[in-house]
Amino acid sequence: MKKLIAVLMAMLMVFSCVPALGEETGISINVPSFTLTSEVTIDEEQVMALLPALGMPEETVGMVQTFLPMLNGLKETLIFADMGLQYDVQMKGQDILSVVGEASETGLALATNLVPSYKLTIQAETIQKLVEQLKEQLQGDAGKLDMELLQQAAEKLSGYAMEMANTVVGLVTFGEPVKGEYADLIEGVVFNTEMSLTVDVKGMVDAMQQYMTKVMADETILAAIQSIASSIPGASFDPSTVSVEEVPAEQLPDVTGKVYTITDDEGNQVAPDTYVVVNAVGKEDQTGNTNTYVYVAEDSVNVVVEMPAQEVSIQFYAEQVENGMTVNIALSVPGFDCELAMAFTMTETGMNLDGALYLNDAETPILVCSNTFSMTGERTKTTADGEKTELALEGLMNEETSSDTISALLGDLMNGIGGVIGNISAVLPEQGAMLQQLAGSLMSMFTGGGQAVEAPAE
Repeated sequence: MKKLIAVLMAMLMVFSCVPALGEETGISINVPSFTLTSEVTIDEEQVMALLPALGMPEETVGMVQTFLPMLNGLKETLIFADMGLQYDVQMKGQDILSVVGEASETGLALATNLVPSYKLTIQAETIQKLVEQLKEQLQGDAGKLDMELLQQAAEKLSGYAMEMANTVVGLVTFGEPVKGEYADLIEGVVFNTEMSLTVDVKGMVDAMQQYMTKVMADETILAAIQSIASSIPGASFDPSTVSVEEVPAEQLPDVTGKVYTITDDEGNQVAPDTYVVVNAVGKEDQTGNTNTYVYVAEDSVNVVVEMPAQEVSIQFYAEQVENGMTVNIALSVPGFDCELAMAFTMTETGMNLDGALYLNDAETPILVCSNTFSMTGERTKTTADGEKTELALEGLMNEETSSDTISALLGDLMNGIGGVIGNISAVLPEQGAMLQQLAGSLMSMFTGGGQAVEAPAE
């Protein structure tokens, strides 16, 4: 129980940081309202057809089939307005769970249908003390760090990284441009310039190895890492465990390619269209080649990676559209295909992010997730709704708190859980009954015997 109260206090502390900071600094902080919603839709038939193919045991498949409807149509809503938060969960349109938190000059209050009879509060003075304790702890941990040493290490790391980057850039070489007509690459596009492309993979791997060798041999960097490790309880760093092994050249592929562009008579690129073909062939196994195709146009980019020997292909396509962009990622392996389609769009008040997952040749997605963020918000619930007894969390953290108070809160929590299960039962009777049975069994184990908690009808 003490751990539960500690968690609730931690939640309220986080919620209190904004008003506490404003009071301490004298700065007026006006946090804008917002609303965030997320909703999931699942094709249950497709899921159930997929599970046996994945080798899932029959009893597990049965459990998934029972509880899968609880996820289908699940909707979450988070609203921030008037220095208060409201979090609601709906299942098939039925209100299931609600949490409301509010900040004021006197402190914070929290109300939820998980404890329907109480409004939990914490005073501003307590919040301030806890924030100060947290600041002292963070400052103490930061005090263990040698900031000057960290700055020197960062500069050295940056210097080594720049050395490696300059080396790597020089290991990608292009041949002389060859003018011609290359019209069989992309439908509707005629390229007129071709350049050969060569990548020194062995040189790149050696450059990265040299970078790691320099880093692990630099006393300043090692001392900085030790300084960071010493500030983290239980952490340690042993540089001898970091080994840098040379990769034999025969284990690395030969990488070559072609770059096609549209240029004018002086060789200047006059269109955004660029088509790159890269072929990586393993020296030890000539059949293990990888082909990569990259096409960059004005409003889109398309990347295709193929491994013919393994019959594997991965495709990434992104296109800019009005007020946003769409992204498609497709994976094809023997016996399995999937595609993830996402759309990001800006609205007058915020943004939308929608995603759909397709499996194999199905015309409908197996999973759809819709997310909406709006810089507007109006809470429909407050901590004062209903007849509630105010309960100060400071008192619950006191070792002298009466057992009657804690028992009453625990009892109300069990009633709240029963109420949530009752809400689920209203739309999913079978699942609600199973959850009721599970809650009763857990309560019996917790109390050392007893009756199952009855879910009140709502």
